Amino acid sequence: MLDEINTRHQVAYDEIAERFAEINAEMPAGYLVPAQEFGKLAEAGPILDLGCGAGRDMAYWADRGRRVVGLDLSLGMLRQAAARCGQPLAQGDMCGLPFRAGVFTGVWCSASLLHLPKALAPVVLAEIARVLRPGGVLMVALKEGGGEGWEDESFWNTPGGVTRFFARYASAEVDALLAAAFDTRVQRRYTSEIGTAWLTHLAVRRP
Repeated sequence: MLDEINTRHQVAYDEIAERFAEINAEMPAGYLVPAQEFGKLAEAGPILDLGCGAGRDMAYWADRGRRVVGLDLSLGMLRQAAARCGQPLAQGDMCGLPFRAGVFTGVWCSASLLHLPKALAPVVLAEIARVLRPGGVLMVALKEGGGEGWEDESFWNTPGGVTRFFARYASAEVDALLAAAFDTRVQRRYTSEIGTAWLTHLAVRRP
């Protein structure tokens, strides 16, 4: 199932990469406070933008003097990120991160874990814990709600539309997943301009 999900998402995001970069050029207002908190908690050292997309958030951290590495499945998205911020990039999936243990002081995981079935979330979080230093900080942003599955989207105005997999979470679900390796510090909820409810959780990796 993971291979199918990865392949379909690669195709979808390659197709919409340019348009995605255009409409997601600035960090949403609801992310600014979590970003400030993340920046204070993450010690000096490299940050991983996990599911970096078109590089919007990588540029945010680079502009603030942080070293940041981006990882994404989509080559189309990575090309957009390279054009925007010029920081190191890698292609890969979240279930097997191509980095050595303990290399990052922070992992910024914005709107990426939600593209995998909930059954795989513990695998991803274990990989995040592996590449984080003890005391490293994780920010995970997820859509609030319940259920999971493929969703057809006509918004992108592409031939045949775009289909992406989404898993939606309750805050208590996120806390339970994080508890295996992290101590949650801050939980926030915000609603986007188009009415989507988002959860952001800041958590610190236990020694």
